[in-house]
Amino acid sequence: MPNKPKYRVAITRLTDNGAYVYAGCEKLRGEAVFSPSYNHCYFQDRELRKIKGGSGGGNYQGIVDNEIYRVMKFEKL
Repeated sequence: MPNKPKYRVAITRLTDNGAYVYAGCEKLRGEAVFSPSYNHCYFQDRELRKIKGGSGGGNYQGIVDNEIYRVMKFEKL
């Protein structure tokens, strides 16, 4: 089984209850683990899945809360 890539990331939540919020409503920094294909991101207590084609500036969507997130990778750990 391939190793799961780990990155230092910045995550911005772009929606609040499904409505887009100007400049994002929550900004987080820390370490995230990605699936080998980068289709899933695991950050703290959130599980995010890749949005195909992007959506309003976001590149991942929360599986539980269905919110849109922008995940930016900085440094591979």
